[in-house]
Amino acid sequence: MDVTQATPAATFEVPSGLAPDMLRRTGVAVTFYGPDGQAAGEVAAQALETLNETLRQLVGEAFKTGEDQVVASAGWVRAAWPIRVRSRTVLVAAAEVPVSGEQGPDLGRRLLAAVAEAVRAHLCTTEARTECEAVSETLLQSFEEISLLHHLGEVLRVSRPVTELLKYACNELRETVDAEAAVAFLPEAEEGAPETVVAGQLPFPAADLPRIMMQLLEGASGEACIVIHNYCQQDPALAGLAPGMKRVALVPIELSEGRRGALAAINREAEEFGSPDAKLIRSTSNVTSIVIENRRLYRELQELMLDLVRSLVSSIDAKDPYTCGHSERVAITARRVAIQMRLPAEQVEQIYLAGLLHDIGKIGTPEQILRKEGKLEAEEWRIMKQHPTVGHRILAGIRKLESIRDVVLSHHERLDGKGYPAGLKGDEIPLLARIVGIADAFDAMTSNRPYRPMLPMEYVKKEIERCIGTQFDVRAAEALLSLDMTQLMKEFAERPTVGLGAG
Repeated sequence: MDVTQATPAATFEVPSGLAPDMLRRTGVAVTFYGPDGQAAGEVAAQALETLNETLRQLVGEAFKTGEDQVVASAGWVRAAWPIRVRSRTVLVAAAEVPVSGEQGPDLGRRLLAAVAEAVRAHLCTTEARTECEAVSETLLQSFEEISLLHHLGEVLRVSRPVTELLKYACNELRETVDAEAAVAFLPEAEEGAPETVVAGQLPFPAADLPRIMMQLLEGASGEACIVIHNYCQQDPALAGLAPGMKRVALVPIELSEGRRGALAAINREAEEFGSPDAKLIRSTSNVTSIVIENRRLYRELQELMLDLVRSLVSSIDAKDPYTCGHSERVAITARRVAIQMRLPAEQVEQIYLAGLLHDIGKIGTPEQILRKEGKLEAEEWRIMKQHPTVGHRILAGIRKLESIRDVVLSHHERLDGKGYPAGLKGDEIPLLARIVGIADAFDAMTSNRPYRPMLPMEYVKKEIERCIGTQFDVRAAEALLSLDMTQLMKEFAERPTVGLGAG
C-alpha cells in the first residue's frame, strides 16, 4: 500500500529530541512518518532515510488499520506503530533491529514492543502537557476577560460623562493587552464633535487619530468586524497615515442610527496581536457600546422628565406673576454655587432638580396668599410655611426624586435654628438644602415682589455677608459671592426661562 493514499490525519509535531532520546535509551533508531511517507520531526542517527519495501508496507498497514504491525524475517524484526491523538492516527513510528539465533526474533519483538510503549508514553505525556498549557492559556484569557469586564462594570454608569467612561475603558484595555496605547474614537460625541480618548503613548500625532480610525473602520466590515494589522508599515495607506504604527487591533463600537466608533490597541513589542486580544477588545467594545447607548436613552428620559418638571413648575409660578421664572432661576443659581463648591457631578444634577422643585408645595397655597402685597397675617403665614412639608409629601413615592425630598423639605431651615418647618440647626440641615436656601434668598432679593422692588446688588451682597453663620452656610455663601452676580442677573434678564443647558 502506498502511504500517500492513506487518509490525511491532523497535523501533529513530533516532540523535539524524542528520536535521539529513544536511540540513547534503547539503542533502537525510531523514525516517525506522516501519511505522505515522509519522515516527520528529527531523524536520529542510524534511522532509515528511506523506507525499505517491507517497512513501507508495515507503515501503510499501520495507518490503514490503526494497529501495530510486526514482521520477523531474514535476520530482522521490523515494526510500525500507529500514534493516535484524540482517536485519530496522526503518525506512525517505525523501527527495525537485527536478530540472530533461535531466540533472536522473540527478543527483537519484545524489544520493539518496549520501545513502542516508551514512545507512546512520552507522546502521551507531551500531549497531556500541551493540553494543560492550552487549557491554562484559555483559563488565563478568560480570567483576564472576566476581570476586565468586572472592573468596567464597577465604573461604567450612565450618570458618568462619556469621556470619563472611555478613559477608564482605554486604561484597563491597555494594561490587559500590554499595548503601548489604547484609543477610543466616537464620530460624534454628545457635543456634536468627534471624541477621541487616548491611554498611553501614541506613535503618531493625536490630531491624526480621527483619520486613522476612519481608515481602519473602512476595513471593519462583514461578519468579522475586527481589524488586526501586525505589519502596518507594509500597507501603503496605513504607512502614509501613521508612520510609527507597527501593529493595531481594532473593533468597532456600534452606536445608534448605524453610526460606528472604534476601540483599538496600538503597538506592543512582546508579540503580535491575535484572536485573544481581539476577543478582549470586542468584549470591552460591546460593554462600552451598551453603556453609551444606555446613556443616550438615559439623557433622553432625563430631558423628558425635566421638561415635565418645568411644565409643572411653570404652572405653579404662573399663580404669581411676580415670581414667574423664580424656580428656574433658583435651580440655575444653586447649580452654579454647587459647581463653585466643587461638589460631585451627581450632586450638581440633584441640586438643579431640587431648585426646580423647591416650591412645588405651593401648589396647595391659595393664590390670594401668594399674591398678597402687604404683610401676611399669622394664619396666612402658617399656611405659607406649610409648602416645604407639602412639597416633601408630593414627591413621596417618586423614585427618581427621592434623593431631593429632604432638600425640598429643608430649604427654609436656618443655621441658627430659626427656620422652618422643623427648626433644624447647623449640620442637621442637608448641605444641598443650605445651597438651595441661599439661592432662593438671592433670587427673592434680586426680584421684584408685590411688597417691594428688587434690591440693589451691593445691598444684596452685604445682606448675604451679614447673614453668614446665622441664616446662610459659610461655604455656600462664599461660593455665591465669588460668582459674577451682575453677569448672572444679565443672563436672567435676557432669558427669563433658562433651559437645562445653561449654567
